[in-house]
Amino acid sequence: MPRKDTPPPGSLIGAYIAPCDYVDCYSISLDGRPDLQNCAPYAFAEHFGTVEFGWSNALIALRDALVAPLGLKTTGQLRAEGGGKAPHEKGPGDRVNFFRLYALEADEVLLGEDDRHQDFRLSVHRTRGAAAKVVMTTCCKRHNGFGYVYLALILPIHKQLVKATLKKAIALPLRMPET
Repeated sequence: MPRKDTPPPGSLIGAYIAPCDYVDCYSISLDGRPDLQNCAPYAFAEHFGTVEFGWSNALIALRDALVAPLGLKTTGQLRAEGGGKAPHEKGPGDRVNFFRLYALEADEVLLGEDDRHQDFRLSVHRTRGAAAKVVMTTCCKRHNGFGYVYLALILPIHKQLVKATLKKAIALPLRMPET
């Protein structure tokens, strides 16, 4: 089961976090999942970055309808920026689902997006060995009042979505071969 956690020492997101940023962090054990402990970074990124739920898709569609008139990009527009690269060809600047890929390292994927209201990063970090786990850390930098309001509105859903994503991703088979 997912549990509240702290960002792992040495995580890329640690350098991004500043005072007054919103930060949350959840983790789940990788016990019994050597495939997820040892898969290639791009397979790890795709596995955790593309988990979907019917209820979250409906909420994302609602979000898109509400924010498009305000000048924010919709998830469809963001996905279209992805360029159609195969997962093993992706690097910083490409997209995993509708998230921009900022970094792809052996044990961490840093995703996110910047806009005029708020910038956010989502770190998906894995530790290996006896206490192997996946840690998802979210950091939001709000730039103005709309950024604060937007975050306040989505925060309860965000927390549930992160925990549900971790739980579902652990239950799903790895969709790409191990390396």
